[in-house]
Amino acid sequence: MKILILSDANSIHTQRWVESLKLLNFNIMLFTLFKPNKKSNKKFKQLGVETITSDLKLKINNLRSPNLSKLKYIQAQGLVKKTIKSFCPDLIHAHYASSYGLLAYLSRFRPYIVSAWGSDIYDFPEKNFINRFLLKLVLCSANEVCSTSVAMSKEIKNLFKNIDVNIIPFGIDSNIFVPNKTPNKKFVVGTIKSIEKHNGIDYIVEAARNIIYKYKKEIDFLIVGSGSLEKKMKEKVKKYNLNNNFKFTGFVPHENVKEYYHKLSIFIAVSTRESFGVSILEAAGCEIPSITSNVGGLNEVNINNETGIIINADDPHQLAESIVKLYEKDSLRKKFGFNARKNVIENFNWNDNVNSMISLYEKFIT
Repeated sequence: MKILILSDANSIHTQRWVESLKLLNFNIMLFTLFKPNKKSNKKFKQLGVETITSDLKLKINNLRSPNLSKLKYIQAQGLVKKTIKSFCPDLIHAHYASSYGLLAYLSRFRPYIVSAWGSDIYDFPEKNFINRFLLKLVLCSANEVCSTSVAMSKEIKNLFKNIDVNIIPFGIDSNIFVPNKTPNKKFVVGTIKSIEKHNGIDYIVEAARNIIYKYKKEIDFLIVGSGSLEKKMKEKVKKYNLNNNFKFTGFVPHENVKEYYHKLSIFIAVSTRESFGVSILEAAGCEIPSITSNVGGLNEVNINNETGIIINADDPHQLAESIVKLYEKDSLRKKFGFNARKNVIENFNWNDNVNSMISLYEKFIT
């Protein structure tokens, strides 16, 4: 089966899908709007996957926010059509509805599948009526629509009635994300997320202030990732005199994140919006319980008082109380961690997710 995947070559999620399908002997070609970096390019070459790129990164003013320069995405449709003509795929799978999904729609090739990732559903249609109209065209014209979570599936159905949505999570490999055999000497709380407003890093800093000065607990905090608010968060940590309790690592490649999970006693994800929550599953694979906010798909990957604790999204005081609770009740924390790994193995197995997607593909092959 020949599949043309339209997706960001530098995304770990794209790479996981491409690698898994290629290892199962699918003939894969990848079209990406942005040129693969050296590491990504090497990976695809090793897999024997050809990548086609329109290399638009330098032509876009700000990749993280909507702006008129992103209209240049549409310029890539000519190269997409040329790629389709040369590769002759059996189907197209577009990951991310508002960019690659639009290119799939404009190609006029059928069948095509669209996988929604998050901000393409929660943010993009809220900007203006044109975005909402374009998203409707993409989703209603697709042969199949996929979502990583029930929560995002409901959001899609709220936006556009009569769309059937397949729930296929981005699970994990529990043979890679395994418990740390060496107990940590320090109690470390942290997160592995980009330092952007919606990821709630600010609330972690505020909670840490309460924990150190109100509760008088010596707990360390680890922030793994980079982002536009990194400097601001470091300044806030310094302002609160918490430098000795915080460590910012900056960007860490995904192949190295397991060693950082192994440093943690509790994983924190207090996002204000979240379509799913792969990082919570990765932490769970390592038997690390999570404290998460009650938004989006987070409630599907973390079970309150069973695999972790669920709190309000914007409540640093509740976050501090929850951290102190698991700090003081070590047996409860370990119980949550054990349950979390069990939940991942039973419900979020990556190979099962890949097989579900393949079953969807096979509907279009006669």
